[in-house]
Amino acid sequence: MEIDWLEDFLALETAGVFARSADARNISQSAFTRRIKNLEHWAGTPLFDRSVHPVVLTPAGKAFKQTAIDTVKALKLSQNDIRDLSRREASVLDFVALHTLAISFFPPWLTKMSSHLGPIKTRLVAENFSGCAEAILNGSADFMLCYSHPSVPTISDENRYPSATIAQDKMIAVSGVDASGAPKFRLDDDGQIPYLSFSPDTFLGRISQVCIERCKLGEKLSTIYENSVAEALKSACLEGQGLAFLPAEAAKRELEDGLLCKVGQTEFEPTIDVKLYRSIERSRPELERFWRLANDN
Repeated sequence: MEIDWLEDFLALETAGVFARSADARNISQSAFTRRIKNLEHWAGTPLFDRSVHPVVLTPAGKAFKQTAIDTVKALKLSQNDIRDLSRREASVLDFVALHTLAISFFPPWLTKMSSHLGPIKTRLVAENFSGCAEAILNGSADFMLCYSHPSVPTISDENRYPSATIAQDKMIAVSGVDASGAPKFRLDDDGQIPYLSFSPDTFLGRISQVCIERCKLGEKLSTIYENSVAEALKSACLEGQGLAFLPAEAAKRELEDGLLCKVGQTEFEPTIDVKLYRSIERSRPELERFWRLANDN
């Protein structure tokens, strides 16, 4: 059964004349008559008494009338609800981002973007790099926010998944400070240096290894704690547990407040790009407006 049949039924019950009802429904009389017959075939009994003019409902038709009214009303309400939900969902931009970027970069960057576009509805999921890549590749996110460096492979299909470099950062060596504000650990300390390490299979873990190789620290660092989240390593660093390599932006506030101290040399600090990826297979006005602004800035 189709909703059109129910609306035809109610139109004929109101007008009582096939020709007038067909005009009201904006279809031919033959098509209208055929649909009424289809409805009666579905019901298994005549719903209109055609022996009188205008036609009137049969007892079965009278019994069915309220059901038809309630069903059409419920379906219309449901249709409106679905369309409203679809419009609301279309206005929400879905992001997936590395944990560090989700915490330290995304909020101020979104504020900057909103200053140009107005209020932006967003939904953000924090993931590791493989989770981010999976989300953009399977179409569950509009945008992927991650770091990029030549030493770490990332999504290479720029035709389907174009990217825009929206910021740059550096990996720096940091240490907690003592009561006088001096760093508790330095790269040139004698003996073993307690090291707070990213998990080696993470993006920042691989970039940290670039730092270690540049500084020739392979034999001096003694890993005492490993975590895949920069905020966790920063907390351990603030507690004075060891030295860590962190994105400068992730440690910016603590460095400014004198709670952490940079201990590496600038020439050893690799630059990492912050990139925004998208899939060309997902497109709608809100997404395209955001993408254009991200490329312009």
